[in-house]
Amino acid sequence: MSSHPSNPVQHLHNTLYTEMHHVNTLILERLQSKVELVEQVGKHLVLSGGKRIRPLLTLACSRLFQEMPGFAVHLAAAVELIHTATLLHDDVVDDSHMRRGEKTANDVWGNNASVLVGDFLFSRAFQLMVETRNLDVLASLSNAAARITEGEVLQLTSAYSLDLSVETYLEIISAKTAALFASACEVGGMIAGMGPVLQNDLYQFGHSLGMMFQIRDDILDYLVVSSDSGKEKGCDFLEGKVTLPVILAYQKGLEPSFWKKHFDGAISGHPPDLKNAVRILESNNIFEACDEIAHQYHEKALKALNKLPKTVIWNDLKKLIAYSLNRQS
Repeated sequence: MSSHPSNPVQHLHNTLYTEMHHVNTLILERLQSKVELVEQVGKHLVLSGGKRIRPLLTLACSRLFQEMPGFAVHLAAAVELIHTATLLHDDVVDDSHMRRGEKTANDVWGNNASVLVGDFLFSRAFQLMVETRNLDVLASLSNAAARITEGEVLQLTSAYSLDLSVETYLEIISAKTAALFASACEVGGMIAGMGPVLQNDLYQFGHSLGMMFQIRDDILDYLVVSSDSGKEKGCDFLEGKVTLPVILAYQKGLEPSFWKKHFDGAISGHPPDLKNAVRILESNNIFEACDEIAHQYHEKALKALNKLPKTVIWNDLKKLIAYSLNRQS
């Protein structure tokens, strides 16, 4: 990946190029199966791109104190496999048809294959964790995997609900997104032999970064034609997901009948009016209000990072905090 000073994700890819190459090689090795369809479905999503930010975080955090410790590549691969498994399951739950500009696995091979291959990827991730022989690592990542599922179920049960509070929304994204960011950072510290206090600082840094990332994603869902998450513009709105922009607009009493009509209609197939939704949100500074909430996590991420050793990698992570708050795709 070419260097781009304004994009710390690309810069981290450059810094950790060799290790990330090993991560990708290991993932492809673990996708091998005697059952051809398992390999096809797994590779379809793994090879379709994405930032790979979670494994990057694991590698970066494990290198804060020392040269790359043993098993860091194993853990980075495990983190990415967990993330990929959740995407396969998400696309089935959301009945999504496109991701990162390609047809989703469920669209190509059907829901049954996608769910089962997602389970296979989870299994491979746990095999990689077990190989580290580190129970703390296993506890952290297995807890994250459980939290992700809880977050998805909570989101599913609150779909189409305009009564969703900001607190419940934050609980959902804490589970479905921030938990894996947090664990990805924490296990990097664990494998490098950091003590519990610094492990916790890494966890808090990752969690706050994940919260910012998801809030920004939920803003960009209304603004960009296709974000780096690979979803098409307005996906959340079209799928009836009540995210932070809608929650704040509805709480402020901004054209409530419009939101009610859409989220009731989303169930019955009423034609969506994304353009009008964006108009309401933009003209009432709702995206700025969302950014203010994201900024609180920006401060928390900085506070946690400032407790960690200020190495070259530390500077990259600091830049990543600012990027997460302001990214445009």
